[in-house]
Amino acid sequence: MSTINKKFKVKASITEMRHFIDTKLLPNPALGTLIDNAKWTGNTLFIQSKLGKGTIELFENLVEVNIDLNFLGNMARNTIEATLDKEFKQLNP
Repeated sequence: MSTINKKFKVKASITEMRHFIDTKLLPNPALGTLIDNAKWTGNTLFIQSKLGKGTIELFENLVEVNIDLNFLGNMARNTIEATLDKEFKQLNP
């Protein structure tokens, strides 16, 4: 099993980040296979899929992504990480 642990410093409020994740990140086709079920609890998004499970936690000017990938998820790891990097970079105009 493999893990994606990433931190993104952003120039956005928690409300802006949450809206961005709901409208831009979750519908992204490259992440569609990663996300079967996503549920917010406070400022933490819990994600489950056939590739793994994890969380996206929002803090003031910071996003922390922690995803445990199974064997299939590990094969898609580079695509998932590249997509996360690209998407969260948009929060730093």
